[in-house]
Amino acid sequence: MTGGGKVAFLVLAAMAGASWWLNERLGAPEAVPEERAPEGFYMSEAEITTPGADGLPRYRLVADEIRQRGLGGPTVLQEVRVEYNVYSPSPWLLTAPAGMLSAEQDLLELWGGVEVIGDSGEHGRTTLSTPRLQVDTQTHIASTEAPVELSVGAQQLSGVGMVAHLLEERLQLQSQVHGRFLP
Repeated sequence: MTGGGKVAFLVLAAMAGASWWLNERLGAPEAVPEERAPEGFYMSEAEITTPGADGLPRYRLVADEIRQRGLGGPTVLQEVRVEYNVYSPSPWLLTAPAGMLSAEQDLLELWGGVEVIGDSGEHGRTTLSTPRLQVDTQTHIASTEAPVELSVGAQQLSGVGMVAHLLEERLQLQSQVHGRFLP
């Protein structure tokens, strides 16, 4: 080995020794704990369509944001639009800033200023507004215990609490009912 090779060897040996000494002095780095990603899902500008027994959509739910925190759990909704009973002569459109669909998808809760629009050739356009609404998607019944403003054509009603049978075009205000009927 030449003089230059011996010096290079000594420098490399010194660097290896210093590296070993520094590693021993500092210790092994702490292990980063592994965290599982949360279960569930998140979608933006998404649609959920639930079919009925006849294969036609029972309702179509469209939301700016759909989030399920745990698999099999409830689904949280933001800026919700629900097209209910779309293929019947009496469809309903429900809109709300927020809502939740139960894990079994049998109960839809909407809140934050719910608007409901229905159209029937017989009775004309129906609009309803309430702060909160529940829809049982199995029985097709919407209900609330909150104040309700209802317009059927030119007729206006208000009350507290409501039950609406969406497939039967039947709506019942529960209490404190006041109305204005124009000729």
